[in-house]
Amino acid sequence: MNPANFILLGLSNSVTAFNRKDGQVLWTTPLPGSGSDFVTMHIDGLQLFAHTQGQLFCLELATGRILWSNPLKGLGYGIATLATLSNSVLTPAQAQAIALQQQS
Repeated sequence: MNPANFILLGLSNSVTAFNRKDGQVLWTTPLPGSGSDFVTMHIDGLQLFAHTQGQLFCLELATGRILWSNPLKGLGYGIATLATLSNSVLTPAQAQAIALQQQS
């Protein structure tokens, strides 16, 4: 499924991807931690960055698989703002190259 057809919901310490055409759940990823309903999200290419309960996660956008996490020790537990310098719109060739890189 093409991530451009996703609607993403960050809620209750998890991220869920829905098919934007029919609302079908494509994947749900629980984020380790406890107690937060609020999840801050940012898409950069084929990666989804999510923050909740003082932790930062990098998920593979197509599958929701957690690629890495960082507990952000000493930075607190407030609501975070996420930003990157690159453009989140990729050409099909760029998306394919990133997907192949993530598989290795």
